[in-house]
Amino acid sequence: MSFNKKLSYSDYERLRSTSLETWSEDDLSNFLILDYFSVFKEIYGAEDVQSAFYRGTQFTVQKHKKYKLLFYFLDKIFLKLCFKNTKKQKKILFQNSKYPTFILSAKKHYSVGLITQGRKDRFFAVRNFIGYVGINDLEQLVLNYLKEGNIKYFNQLVKEVEDRLKIVSPDYVVLWGDGLSIERAIVLAGRKLGITTLVIQHGMYDSCAPLFNDLVADYALLWGQYYRDLFSEQKARKPEDIYVLGYPYPIKKTKENDKSKLHTVCYLAQDDERYNKDFLEIKLENVKQLFIICKKLGLKFIYRPHPYEDRRAVGKELSGVQFTSKKEKLEETFNRADVFVSFLSTSLIEATMRSKITLQLMNHPIKFDNFEKLGICNKSFQNINDLENYLIKITNAPDLEEFRPKFNNNYIETRYNSAERFLEILKIIEEKENKELVKK
Repeated sequence: MSFNKKLSYSDYERLRSTSLETWSEDDLSNFLILDYFSVFKEIYGAEDVQSAFYRGTQFTVQKHKKYKLLFYFLDKIFLKLCFKNTKKQKKILFQNSKYPTFILSAKKHYSVGLITQGRKDRFFAVRNFIGYVGINDLEQLVLNYLKEGNIKYFNQLVKEVEDRLKIVSPDYVVLWGDGLSIERAIVLAGRKLGITTLVIQHGMYDSCAPLFNDLVADYALLWGQYYRDLFSEQKARKPEDIYVLGYPYPIKKTKENDKSKLHTVCYLAQDDERYNKDFLEIKLENVKQLFIICKKLGLKFIYRPHPYEDRRAVGKELSGVQFTSKKEKLEETFNRADVFVSFLSTSLIEATMRSKITLQLMNHPIKFDNFEKLGICNKSFQNINDLENYLIKITNAPDLEEFRPKFNNNYIETRYNSAERFLEILKIIEEKENKELVKK
């Protein structure tokens, strides 16, 4: 299976404006998966992105098989609950339980259902008595395509998604990404059935790299004006289909540590080595050096692994370094440390939002935005020596307040109540579509 050229934004427009029945096999395979591979190859120089994706999909399929029998009966019961016995007019189907405040706020005004992708989603649905549509089994069709390269599996995927959407017949589907195969199949089926799809931005984008998500749903709800401008400048989407939502996660106030003294430094890890194995060596060396620096300065150092990271393998390479536990929530880590260091982690930006001291270490062989220039971290460094000198400066300072950052709300809008803003955007879209129907 070879990579085709990455889809351009004019390709997206062409595919939007034509019926799925007229698409070629190349169109469908590019749209559903090969486009994604091409982008990651371009960003990371990733030669093995396809095998990494295959392993991830295989793991998901095997995990689902363990609970398949339990899910079978639960899914049948809760599918029947989806949008049943309600007088509310509009129906919204959310892709998993990633944004619980949005789901529970919407439940007060709309009929709400879930697209579930694991135990966590199902338990959320059961607790809140929300009907759902299970889609774990559809991962097998993606895996089959990756094994054989046969387009019949993608045709079957779109048909299966369409059949499930017909059962619950929602007015809106809210996605937390539209770059992967099943998400894009939902968009295709939604267009055929007249279902409006919205995608909520769930990761940061860089002006130096191609956009790869939030491109195909009917509407994109982005974190801030910076991203709205980025999509418009690259002509990735029509401006009228983009809305500024704000940050979709609650920013809780963290515990106030000693303001006059530095105690703990935390490294927020990523799993970029999944796409380019050369990045692992760089990350490990950075962590080792930071551990030595902190020891020399009398500071505690902790390492927070990425959820997809192989903790055991990395732990063998980082002897003596304290890891956060698997169960420790990000909020707990924010409370424990005073300074956070990372390359491109979204968690580093979250730490800045919480007025933590944040440092970006950019000594990776790919181009990416400078967080300091964007106003979303304290300082950005090209090498570990400059970062060490800055840590010394902070350690010797009589007060840490001067080092605390002011966050750039143009980059991510943090002043909205994002759940309220979400409902406001839904209302705007509803009125817009009603006017279009009247015109027709």
